[in-house]
Amino acid sequence: IDAIKNHKQYGYSEELREQAIAILEERGISKEQLKLTGNLENKNYNYAKDLFDTYLKNSKIALVFYSILILTILIWPILTINSSVFNIIIITLNWISFIGFPIFLIKSFINQNEFSKLVNEDYATEGALMYIFIGIPLYILMYFYFRKDMREKMALIK
Repeated sequence: IDAIKNHKQYGYSEELREQAIAILEERGISKEQLKLTGNLENKNYNYAKDLFDTYLKNSKIALVFYSILILTILIWPILTINSSVFNIIIITLNWISFIGFPIFLIKSFINQNEFSKLVNEDYATEGALMYIFIGIPLYILMYFYFRKDMREKMALIK
């Protein structure tokens, strides 16, 4: 029953899961009984997986905006000396990134916070402040750290 419910955490294939269900049906435990007892699928894991996937999407978008923001800040003085066209393009990219980065940073924080609550690790206000104050200047480091941390915690969800 545990192998059926937590097959994703254990890395079992869907075929193996179906074989386990067939064995249980031979022993008198139907698929409907598994579903009624909450042993057919791990709803916590599925919800955590959805949160993790959404976090990855939002944090990747934030990382792109962050990279563009840093690049435009660094190359603005170099490329805009003699060209007003480059100046307009760089300023536009800079402002779009300046607005987009915090939006997706906050969205990814909300996803991560919901995930943390699910695994009984609430970061509360301290986590939010750390995420904002450390997250903005060191976002690249935080991106890789939290992604790895959340992946590891996915395997622990029962």
